[in-house]
Order: sequence, then C-alpha cells, then structure tokens
Amino acid sequence: MGTWPYLAAGWVLLIALYALVTSRNLIHAIGCLPAVAAALAHGAEVFTDPARYADAVLIGPGTPPEAEATPTTWWTAPGVLLGLLSALLATALATAAVLHRGPALSTDHPVVRTVRALRRLHSGHLGDYLAWLTVGLAALCLALVTQT
Repeated sequence: MGTWPYLAAGWVLLIALYALVTSRNLIHAIGCLPAVAAALAHGAEVFTDPARYADAVLIGPGTPPEAEATPTTWWTAPGVLLGLLSALLATALATAAVLHRGPALSTDHPVVRTVRALRRLHSGHLGDYLAWLTVGLAALCLALVTQT
C-alpha cells in the first residue's frame, strides 16, 4: 500500500474544509456551535427528569412543566484535548488495522470459521442491517434490564 490513499484522504479533507469555509450560512458546521450543545443539554435534562416527564404525561400537554435552569455547556480545554486525542487514537487504530497483515491461518482455524459464518449471516442487504440493529437493541435492553 503506497501513499495514494493518504493523498486521496488529504485531498478530500481539503475539499471539505474549502466547502465549509466558503459556504454562505455555515449550516455544515452547525454541530460545532455552542448553542446546539446548550439546546441538546436542555432537551436531555427535560427528558431525563422523571417528575417533569410524569407531569407532562399525566397532566397533559396543555400545562407546560416549569422550566428549570439549564446546565451551562461550553467548550473546555480538557474536552477539546480529549476529543482530539480520541480522533487521533481512532485514526491510528484504523491505520494499523488497514496496514497490518496478520499471520496466514488455515481454513480449519476456529477464527476463520467464525468470521466466515458471520459474513454469511450479513450479506449487506437492508434486511440484514435491520436484523443486526434489532439484535443490538435487544442486547442493550437486556443489559439495561439486568442492571436494575
């Protein structure tokens, strides 16, 4: 594997940055705005407060729940550094996974048989994606139920 994939990735990154900088309303960068983080924090607070949620369900939509102070959200240096570190680590792991050539295993090896069976279960059709999503959600629900 040569340098072409890296050059192509860099070129796509430069095109994306150019499109972001030259866009008129910066709608592409909406996820980076602190106001979006504040709105998401407020929504999460309202959703996770059991008393306010029960009032909204039992009393009805005609009586809005009382508003409480929304937690302040802002970028912090540790948050930015952890985000950059996470992105760097993910890039390093992905690069290592792409460039690493493991030992050649025989076709009778248990790992090879397991991977072959998993590939047969997932053919790439939409139904497979939905089935695996359902299996994952069921496993998540089972894990949550067993915690309580």
